[in-house]
Amino acid sequence: MRKKNLKEFSPLKFFKIKALAFLFILSISLPVTASSFSALTGKIKLAREIVVTGTVTNETGATFPGVAVKIKGTEKAVQTDAKGKFSISVAATTDVLVFSYVGYTIQEQTVGDRTTINVQLSADTKTLNELVVVGYGTQKKATLTGSISQVKGADLVKSPQPNLSNSLAGRFSGVVINNRSGEPGYDGSNITIRGLATTGSNNVLIVVDGIPGQIGGLERLDPNDIESISVLKDASAAIYGNRAANGVILVTTKKGKTGKPTINYSFNQGFSSPTRLPKMADAATYAQIMNEISFDSNPAGGLNQSYTADQIEKFRNGSDPLLYPNTDWTDQTLEKTALQSQHSLSINGGGQDVKYYMSLGTVSQDGLYKNGATKYNQYNFRTNVDANVSKYLKVGLSVSGRQENRLFPQVAAGDIFRSIYRAKPIVSAYYPNGLPTTGIENANPAVQVTDIGGTSKSPTQVLNGILRATFIIPGVEGLSVDGFFSADKSNVFTKSFNKPYLLYQYDPTSKTYNSVITGGNNQKATLIEKHQNESLLTSNIKLNYARRFNLHDINAFVGYEQSENHLEYFDAQRFNFLSTNLPELSQGGAAATDYLNSGYSSNYNRKSVISRLAYSYDDKYLFEGQLRIDGSSIFPEGKRFGYFPSASAGWVMSKEKWFSDNVKFVDNLKIRASYGALGNDNVKGFQYFDNYVLVGNGFVAQSPGAASSSIQPGVNLVKLANPNITWEVAKKLDIGINATLFKNFSIEAIYFQQKRSDILTTRNASLPGSSGIVNPFDDKSVNYTPLVPSENIGKVNSNGFEATLGYNHNGENFKWNASGNFTYAKSKVIFIDEASGTPDYQRKTGRPLNVDLLYNAIGIFRTQQELDAYPHVSGAKVGDLKYLDYNNDGKITADDQTRTPYSNIPQITYGFTLGASYKNFDLSMVLAGQTQVSQYVLPESGSIGNFYSSWADNRFSAANPNGTYPRVTDRASNAISGGQFNNTFWLNDASFLRLKNVELAYNIKASFLERINVSGLRIYASAFNLFTISKVKDYDPEGTSGSGQFYPQQRIINLGANIKF
Repeated sequence: MRKKNLKEFSPLKFFKIKALAFLFILSISLPVTASSFSALTGKIKLAREIVVTGTVTNETGATFPGVAVKIKGTEKAVQTDAKGKFSISVAATTDVLVFSYVGYTIQEQTVGDRTTINVQLSADTKTLNELVVVGYGTQKKATLTGSISQVKGADLVKSPQPNLSNSLAGRFSGVVINNRSGEPGYDGSNITIRGLATTGSNNVLIVVDGIPGQIGGLERLDPNDIESISVLKDASAAIYGNRAANGVILVTTKKGKTGKPTINYSFNQGFSSPTRLPKMADAATYAQIMNEISFDSNPAGGLNQSYTADQIEKFRNGSDPLLYPNTDWTDQTLEKTALQSQHSLSINGGGQDVKYYMSLGTVSQDGLYKNGATKYNQYNFRTNVDANVSKYLKVGLSVSGRQENRLFPQVAAGDIFRSIYRAKPIVSAYYPNGLPTTGIENANPAVQVTDIGGTSKSPTQVLNGILRATFIIPGVEGLSVDGFFSADKSNVFTKSFNKPYLLYQYDPTSKTYNSVITGGNNQKATLIEKHQNESLLTSNIKLNYARRFNLHDINAFVGYEQSENHLEYFDAQRFNFLSTNLPELSQGGAAATDYLNSGYSSNYNRKSVISRLAYSYDDKYLFEGQLRIDGSSIFPEGKRFGYFPSASAGWVMSKEKWFSDNVKFVDNLKIRASYGALGNDNVKGFQYFDNYVLVGNGFVAQSPGAASSSIQPGVNLVKLANPNITWEVAKKLDIGINATLFKNFSIEAIYFQQKRSDILTTRNASLPGSSGIVNPFDDKSVNYTPLVPSENIGKVNSNGFEATLGYNHNGENFKWNASGNFTYAKSKVIFIDEASGTPDYQRKTGRPLNVDLLYNAIGIFRTQQELDAYPHVSGAKVGDLKYLDYNNDGKITADDQTRTPYSNIPQITYGFTLGASYKNFDLSMVLAGQTQVSQYVLPESGSIGNFYSSWADNRFSAANPNGTYPRVTDRASNAISGGQFNNTFWLNDASFLRLKNVELAYNIKASFLERINVSGLRIYASAFNLFTISKVKDYDPEGTSGSGQFYPQQRIINLGANIKF
């Protein structure tokens, strides 16, 4: 039907037509006779008496209980009973009965003159044959034998997070997502699958459109381009062999679909703010605390040694902002909100021979800093084209790329927030005349966030291309050859210009502002430029066979894959710039000491044979075997190849006749198990060679006839070789069940076990110094690495279980679904090198990975009698923390430290998702939580920094003997409440429940959109990290351990629209 142009529409003309039609109908209705009316009422009476009964069966002829039988267009409905029978009254012979059951094709039957209607429902093949992306292909969800979770891209776009990794939290069982920072451009999440499993790398392998380790990764992909994301958690990942030990995430982007071109445009505007920031002590409180510290050190000096009562009052009332300011450094440095926006435009369509999907997208994120230099911009594109060249040949081309522009102030985010929390409230950010102060140790965070001290910009380009081909071999049904060649390229350029600038100190005696030069190097500008180029070439060819013989289904392939990764890096530094107006390397100082440069390159190759055989009988008995043979240049000759087999089996018990006839409430039940070996080659390369570095002061030499000796360049041995290094191996066992109950409930439960062995680590702890290879040159530098070579000696076991429950309800107007997932994963160190003589309770062996060694704080010494009666460290005073004398030797020493039960990676994670729609409205929610997780945060407080209000307001003191925090101290290296005595008082329970994502949307009615030639319009409001329930109050519980000095996680409120043409 031709759509009318909006300009042709006339409300007056429309009204006239409707009025004439009404009069015509009215005129022919007036002569209705009494007999006609009587006949009509008789018909109505007859309709009320129609009772329709019947029986519903399935394809096998078995009766079908629980089928919904509904009169179309009404809310009237019944369900079939235990024998599949139903009875329903209808109003007219023209009524239509709708028969529906989840997983089966809906049937409609017009009543007509029938009073008995029997119906046979057939399984909805689209539902049963729903495909899940697996390694090197797809499989029917119904016949999967591995632990694979999947989320659709349509769900991910409902999150306002520009970083895709952050949108995954709470959606899967077994997947641990922790967002440690909210800094634009560096706000990605740490992803682990089933928790920590090794002392080595726990990084997950990312596979995008079939390319393992594609350059660019997951985080910066446009969510609008995503078709689905699958997670391989068990031995099913063995098909990726040497990089699959930590699990695999498979990303599939959208492809073209047959049909007329469809154009989609989406836009959203977001407003981000910190989820949580610590409240700091004000100036008056800080001054009082400093008086307490002074009195504690020198009681004879009195109570107001640092500040008089009058001075404290001036801090409080703000009467003299020049000399007695009250500075809120957070407010002076950070905005309340920052802006972000996303745009996406795509076109999708094609015919029988050519299909295409093309998209453009942009992302813009501002930082929280006032007048700040932080900014992240992204521009991305994607093109996926598939063509049928002939009956037997199909080809595809995918090209994608993006430009990432990062801009930051010269000072890193962690240092800025360190300055914010340390800066004293008794110091202004700016004097009343606008001059910046020296802040804390010549670090004024309100100035650091600007570009006054220079900026660091880092543009990045990523380009990915994939050429695919599939050839169906004629004459042999089910036989085909396919392959791909991909080329990835990235270029990262960083330019960091560090300029000197002026801060000021006010001298109250002379009433002058004295300048202080900070920034730069020796009061001169410096420039660092870094270049990193990386390329990845991957090729793959497979011979495939897929055939069904009656009830036998075979799917198999064997193939070859190879990849070459090349990286080049160099940096150049220049010092002593005479002017800050020309930040170019050519403009720096000319002396030999004004130059500095370095660089390196690497080349890694992998070659693999891949194979899989999947067999099923009647989709009831399932078996799958996989084998990957991997070769990696990371290891020495003779050790380069590893074999990674896996096997899995499943039994769809519900397809057994004896089961389906007797267990009516179970619609589907599958029992499955898998076992396999997987590898991890994510280690430093060339460890089978002795490692040397060039140094400028290698040795002292004196040439013949020379008057004196001189220092000459040379080489230093930094790591001894191990010619026997090999793969880290993970052996994984999974046992699981999948079930559907009462047609709408779904259940998945899995027990998993993993044993890691041959983990590369060193014997630094147990080897004595007399061996000569631990630290032969007595190097005291922080970054010194012992010469001890790495060995495949580490062992870690882990186990746990995960479960997912789901419910789905499909009403005519109201539809909703909900699911919950739960994961428990615990690791145990079986062997790691430890110093001899270490007490058992302090050893890492036998405990979870990454647990801390701390003194156990059991309270506060509140009286001198209590202090005298219990062991304590030298110098302890009333108000200090009380440490447990764990070994009962009557003194507090390092031997009293014990291992904490949990690390900063949770042992328990859980999530809830909810989706609902009513007519044109839809709602989605994702909640994520974690528990059995710890975070250690010790603030830098005292004379070296301000106090959190939680400590300042609840500190132990003579005026507050019931304070819940210890007395305040300078936190010197020998401080009792902090410093070297790291203890459990500062170890927080980082459990939380967080509303990760919520979206409420309205879909504009199609009848309205037709008038403006629009096929769809959706407007929505969404939020990310909207609220968090946690015992941690001063900072975000997902943040890093340490001193709480990290760019805070973000809460995002978002408004957007999606329009389709």
